[in-house]
Amino acid sequence: MRFLYIEKTDPSESAKTRIYLLLVIFFVVITTYLSPLKLIRFFFPEMFNRASSCILLNITGIPCIFCGLTRSFEELASFNLLNSFYYNPSSVFIFTFLAVVSLSIFILSLYNYKIRIVSGKKTLIAVTVVIVTVWIMNILFGHH
Repeated sequence: MRFLYIEKTDPSESAKTRIYLLLVIFFVVITTYLSPLKLIRFFFPEMFNRASSCILLNITGIPCIFCGLTRSFEELASFNLLNSFYYNPSSVFIFTFLAVVSLSIFILSLYNYKIRIVSGKKTLIAVTVVIVTVWIMNILFGHH
């Protein structure tokens, strides 16, 4: 059984795919450097006086899967690989994977192809295992 299929698509759908992909990338970059939390802390410092904005970390002391990803992305964008790994150990792999997938989607859309993901029990199990592994790495080795 295959998880992915590459299918032919029409040019208008390919153009929409490229626009959506570029908008998502633009949104991620902008929200990383102009995160709402930084703005809220600037204007309302008494509301967010804790070091972390993670609700799970503040309540239970256990970091969520995303703890440290913003700081890690900022470090990775500055080519500080060790600091990026320090904030969230799986971040380098996550960002590399997302970059490869985004580039693949963009290049395929230039030639009027798209990727179709087949969902099923095996796909769900594989995604669950990856998420749990990333979370465990962040709990054991991440800086909080």
